[in-house]
Amino acid sequence: VQNGVKSLQANMVEINRDMWMKDAEACDTAGSVATCQAIIRTTVGIGVEDEDRKTTWLQDAKACEEHGAFNCARAIYAHALTVFPAHEDIWLLAAHFERDHGTRETLDEHLRKAVKYCPQAETLWLMAAKNQWQAGNVPQARQILDDAFTANPNSEDIWLAAVKLESEINEDERARKLLEKARSEAGTARVWMKSARLEWLLGNLDGAQALLQEALQKHPDFPKLWMMRGQIAEQAGNAAAARECYALGMKACPTSIPLWQLAAALEVREGNLT
Repeated sequence: VQNGVKSLQANMVEINRDMWMKDAEACDTAGSVATCQAIIRTTVGIGVEDEDRKTTWLQDAKACEEHGAFNCARAIYAHALTVFPAHEDIWLLAAHFERDHGTRETLDEHLRKAVKYCPQAETLWLMAAKNQWQAGNVPQARQILDDAFTANPNSEDIWLAAVKLESEINEDERARKLLEKARSEAGTARVWMKSARLEWLLGNLDGAQALLQEALQKHPDFPKLWMMRGQIAEQAGNAAAARECYALGMKACPTSIPLWQLAAALEVREGNLT
């Protein structure tokens, strides 16, 4: 195909890009995968200005996908990534394509390449780990998240994804250790909240309250921490402590409607309607 196109160009024959793209789709439909891919590689860039390449190619890939020409679409994404290997959005679009039209194996292969070129792209790491997790390959999912930590040591989303993985398979001690490390490495309000929530779910109310107390010293303006602290106090039967907690929370987070609602609901349950 490449030699044929070069010969035509050498003889001043105009190359009709749209016609060649339609021929590629026809080859795809006929099952001639190698031929459709060769046509795409050779002609997809003909007549396209440099500044328009990315937009045009992504539109082409989408059109091929809509026409059911999945091998054409895959070839266009592959070509685009050879030209724009550091563009996270193209890797992500191609990953969604493989998820919808490929196999677990093709998605895994694609994501492994993606994170090499875009190691700070947290979404790609998380997709790769989820793909392995859903396949039942927990050790591989852990390894991917370990590699993601190395590339993104302070990523809240990656830490919490690792915690979720361990919690889902009832590895509570692993989840605890991950959260402990996450608190020292990332230390965001969500990490502290998830830490307290884990202890709460495991029935360790004192441990949860201790974590919340420490968390509120660092993140007093995060209303969910105050809400959880009050709810745990209510669960323990200590309405006075819950009331005090909600009051302090409303001072620190006066615009949090859910916090005000929890405080009001407590008073209704306690019969304080006036």
